[in-house]
Amino acid sequence: MSESTTARRVVLAILLGNAAWVVVIPWRMVRPPTPVLDAAFAAGLLAVAIVTGMMLRSAATARDGARGRARVRRTPGGAAVLVTLGLWWPAYQWAVPGDAPWAWLAGMVAGAVALALPWTVTAGVVLAHTGAATAGALAFGTSVLTQVLTVWGAAAAVVVMLHALVWLLGLLHDSERARESEAALAVAEERLRMSRELHDLLGHRLTVIALKAELAAGLTGADPEQARAETDEIRQVAAATLGEVRRAVQGETVSDLRHQLESARLVLSSAGVRMDVALEPLPLTAAESALLAAVVREGVTNVLRHARATEVRIRLEATRGGRTFGFVNDDAGGAASGTGPAGTGPAGTGLAGLAIRCADLGATLTAGPTDGDFELRVDLPA
Repeated sequence: MSESTTARRVVLAILLGNAAWVVVIPWRMVRPPTPVLDAAFAAGLLAVAIVTGMMLRSAATARDGARGRARVRRTPGGAAVLVTLGLWWPAYQWAVPGDAPWAWLAGMVAGAVALALPWTVTAGVVLAHTGAATAGALAFGTSVLTQVLTVWGAAAAVVVMLHALVWLLGLLHDSERARESEAALAVAEERLRMSRELHDLLGHRLTVIALKAELAAGLTGADPEQARAETDEIRQVAAATLGEVRRAVQGETVSDLRHQLESARLVLSSAGVRMDVALEPLPLTAAESALLAAVVREGVTNVLRHARATEVRIRLEATRGGRTFGFVNDDAGGAASGTGPAGTGPAGTGLAGLAIRCADLGATLTAGPTDGDFELRVDLPA
């Protein structure tokens, strides 16, 4: 159980415990003629206390926003008022001379209503109870002023004493809901991170495995030794992929830019694609390095799947506004059909994910044909 939940339950217990005064104070001010009537009157007071406690609890937990007015069911409030009015005659008939049991009861219920229901309803309840107390004073020969002031004073005392508890309980309730929302958001973010990592990793590695499997199949008859070598490389790539999937699931970064460039060079050379790399010695954070590694994976995967490129150029250079990373292949037509921002296949999905990751770091992603080539470009802030 969290500290917030424990605190909320403690405050709720204190709040509901105060509802016991609805029973204790009026009951000590009456003298029913028989034990049966005494028990019946106590049962009526207990019913008022229960529905009053329900009303106060709803006032603190059914809230519209952290500082919003409580939205509660009106049933407990209406029941409390009706039972209170039902106890009007016995409370006045059996009252100890000089005491005002019904006025105390009516005032405490009115105060609870003020904490739970809109002020328009509260005003109606106060007026009804004031009128009933005046009628009781006139009917049973007691002071009208004493009865009315007791109703108002008890209502004010309840509001003053319990307002802070209702507010604190509502605050604790909102805090607990906020923690639950924060935990749910953390889970969603972790799922999104994992899906991105797995897409980047599996999309790239499975393409490599498929390419090498196709190459091995073609070499089986012509060059068995080379076919076996390709098969061995497939096993190595599969084993490495399994390890990196485990790392991704455990929350570790799949790769950084340097390791990804080494992997890309090996894969592209196997496909007969030259790779030219020119990186200026610019500082990169771990998150930026992981992002650029994802760009390289996406670029290599799309080259192998969609383009007929013979050369890939990778650049990192300083610009006036920051740093620019470019991944360019020399087949704009083939790449554009599968790697454009509006692509609907796996490549399009990958670019959409990269765009989100770039935005998270304040960078921008541009993908499209340029001067007969196809370029993935990331502009990083300074």
